Amino acid sequence: MVSFIRNVSFDCADPYALAAFWAGVIGHPVHPDCAPGDDEVVIEPSGGPRLFFQAVPEPKTLKNRVHVCLQPGDRSRDDEIDRLVTLGAVVAADHRVADGGGWAVLLDPAGNEFCVTRSEDERHP
Repeated sequence: MVSFIRNVSFDCADPYALAAFWAGVIGHPVHPDCAPGDDEVVIEPSGGPRLFFQAVPEPKTLKNRVHVCLQPGDRSRDDEIDRLVTLGAVVAADHRVADGGGWAVLLDPAGNEFCVTRSEDERHP
């Protein structure tokens, strides 16, 4: 038997606030048993691993060694980047190229890196 991914975990100062940001990113709510001030907060999307947010005392200081890559489902990469910036993300590195390829690296409100790639429609028009 093989393993499956149960959680993608995020260390942060305020688990509920960061979970609320990611709930907006992926369109799934924070678990109803979780509340502001909790040390552990989860989002349980259907068809994917849980997102698990846990309180830690130290701030993020280095680049992530593992990160989430997002592919927009119903909009273009550039429109999705704009939407995520509106939610509170920051563009950290822009690797988009003139022919429409590439990706962008964003930071969530806790400073965790994640990427946004082209949508399926942009990859295979």
